[in-house]
Amino acid sequence: MNCKRFSLLSILAISLFAVPGMAQINLELKLDRSLYLANEPITGELIVVNMAGRDLIFGDSGGMSWLDFTVTDGRGHLITPVQGVEGARPIVIGAGQTHKHKVTINKRYPMSTIGTYRVKAAVNFPQINRVFESKTITVQVTEGQPMWSQIVGVPQGHPDAGTYREYSLMTYYHGARSKALYFRLKDSDSSLVFRTYPIGDYLALRPPAHAIDSQNQLHVLHMTGPQAYRYTVINIDGEPVRQQTLYEKGANRPELKSNGMGDVTVTGGMSEDEARQPYEEQQFQPLSARPPGLPTF
Repeated sequence: MNCKRFSLLSILAISLFAVPGMAQINLELKLDRSLYLANEPITGELIVVNMAGRDLIFGDSGGMSWLDFTVTDGRGHLITPVQGVEGARPIVIGAGQTHKHKVTINKRYPMSTIGTYRVKAAVNFPQINRVFESKTITVQVTEGQPMWSQIVGVPQGHPDAGTYREYSLMTYYHGARSKALYFRLKDSDSSLVFRTYPIGDYLALRPPAHAIDSQNQLHVLHMTGPQAYRYTVINIDGEPVRQQTLYEKGANRPELKSNGMGDVTVTGGMSEDEARQPYEEQQFQPLSARPPGLPTF
């Protein structure tokens, strides 16, 4: 009887230790940067390696998402997640496969206050009552250098018509030498920030030009590098509806023009397609394109 009981306990112990092993996964959380501007999406990817020897299904269970995060501020206080944000979509990872899952940490966890945060990812397996965690990484949230701002009205036909919003441009260093031009949109009354994102690298040789058209869209032309410019049009919802790369053409460089009637255009310079053309094609026309009557020697 004792032998049978010992045998049963042994089998049970082996089973308990084998189940977690069968669901073994490795996690690595990588963010795109370690420094972010306040209210900018803090993005990266979670790398999940399935080492269980069988396919694994990751999905919600009992109202709990399979993917969660632990976020603390610089004083070690837990950041309370925002309720009602949709969880990660279900995925299936085959045996031995690696899955890279795109993440935006501050989509659910408020991280707009300037300071340092520590972030750790957790994958839940309620079937075996186990949680797998990644290593903790540190994120610094700071503020950019303001350059310009303008309050504009939301035009008729928009759901928020009659309210006012504020466009802002600011600069921010991504590193020791890399500088970017940022756009921010917020409600002018509540100061609620709708969007913050970079619109391109920034070279301070020339200040950015900006204008607002008849639809209260923001047009920005700024220098991104030697002889290179970025032209961006942003609508009232803060969405970039047009972006174009332009270049100087000799002494002729791109310029932002407004006719005073609400029309904004870019003149001068050359497009990216034109810049790719060989020098001979840019400077010289074929004989067939010459006006009639001119000598051909």
